[in-house]
Amino acid sequence: MPRAKDYDERNISQQPAIEVLKALGYRYLTPEEAEAMRGNQFNVILKDVLEEKLRELNSYEYKGTTYRFSERNIQQAIRDLDEPLTDGLVKTNEKIYESLMLGRSYTENLPDGSKKSFTIQYIDWDNIEKNVFHVVEEVVVEKMDGQGTARPDIVLYVNGIPFAVIECKKASISMEQGISQMIRNQGKDYIPQLFKFVQIVMATNKNETQYATCNTPKKFWAVWKEEDENWLQEQLSKTVHHRLPTNQDKNIISLFHPERLLELTRYFVLFDKNEKKIARYQQYFAIKEILKTVEETDQNGNRQGGVIWHTQGSGKSLTMVMLAKYLLTEMQKINPKVIVVTDRKELDKQIHRTFHHTRLKTSRATSGKHLVDLINDNSADIVMTLVHKFDTAAAKQKPILSSDIFILVDESHRTQYGELHNKMKQVFPNACYLGFTGTPLMKKEKNTMVKFGKLIHAYTIADGVRDKAIVPLLYEGKMVEQTVNRKAIDHRLEMITRHLNEK
Repeated sequence: MPRAKDYDERNISQQPAIEVLKALGYRYLTPEEAEAMRGNQFNVILKDVLEEKLRELNSYEYKGTTYRFSERNIQQAIRDLDEPLTDGLVKTNEKIYESLMLGRSYTENLPDGSKKSFTIQYIDWDNIEKNVFHVVEEVVVEKMDGQGTARPDIVLYVNGIPFAVIECKKASISMEQGISQMIRNQGKDYIPQLFKFVQIVMATNKNETQYATCNTPKKFWAVWKEEDENWLQEQLSKTVHHRLPTNQDKNIISLFHPERLLELTRYFVLFDKNEKKIARYQQYFAIKEILKTVEETDQNGNRQGGVIWHTQGSGKSLTMVMLAKYLLTEMQKINPKVIVVTDRKELDKQIHRTFHHTRLKTSRATSGKHLVDLINDNSADIVMTLVHKFDTAAAKQKPILSSDIFILVDESHRTQYGELHNKMKQVFPNACYLGFTGTPLMKKEKNTMVKFGKLIHAYTIADGVRDKAIVPLLYEGKMVEQTVNRKAIDHRLEMITRHLNEK
């Protein structure tokens, strides 16, 4: 029999969450309806829904005629998505993620007696409205050992596949408890068979909300702050009626609006060795601003560049990786090239490692001549180099005139970039230059930054401390105890912005 506490949580947090999700376009299924589609309490896929969507979304063309996939291959695609947990939760989640991103290939018997392979996609990433989104509450899932069950408060499904789990608590209960419960449920003795599919997890108590992804330790759970205030207000006006919006309402819209959920999954999730990572809000909005900026062109058709000023410890390397992933995927028709430039061997190694673990095809220049070879070889998605290698490259390489080259320069304020910027420009006169920095700028360093263009996005020390994301502060590898003066930092940032924009 439900306890009073359960009613509290349901009325204060869970029910309002479901109402907002329904208003966003999620179809509500009762736990009983969902369980009938799952087949039993151990299975977590809504098999009926997935089966229907696979038939609806997929077909193949052969000699001018369109065919539907065989029933045998539809059923095989469902079985193949349900990867066994033999390699542990994160590795299994990664395999499923790859299937969701790329689809899976199946051999069809063709009318002329031949056989050919075609791809079955689980999600239509380009046409959001062609997918179906469901919300189910109180999802009873049998534990791995068959001894008892666990019951996540809310599960969100895309085409019958679990994409997100929300744990709701009443306002008097700390976030810690919701996060601990979510982490416990992912453990091998509980219900990892649900979380192997999941992209985003959230704990909420109406006033506070934190989110993460599969297998994220407690200390890395993050807060989301919506920077697109107009969009948020527009969504709130459609979803929250006859009451004041809560922090929970805002964060559910920001993270689980169908377009956002698929966008975050597609572009803002990375696997870094045996860890799965999802973007923090400053990374997401920096990349969105960069994308808007690079679409602007000057009178010569060259893309607008600029500066991303994110304080150290806020995940700058991952921002660069996510940006590269977005550019290479979204702009693949123009065959873009991404070049990552650093000025220190340790940075070069560290960023190369981060890129390497994402499965993006990355090559690291070992000399100036090698850099020239890599520039002319189209096999690598991303070329990494130390800035001084442009000394040799500028002497040996004819200018490459493409404006679809994106040069990401790390710690781009440093003075040596001023000296070598001209050599980079000599090799890539029309490229789009994006400077990333994380340290306060000295006067002479501001002049270097001007070469990159306007300030595109900023995330300050004060932002990091307020978000409890940067404590203590890390500068040049040293821990610094510091009282953050928000006004002083805002003033300094304003001065930098003005200086960049004046130029």
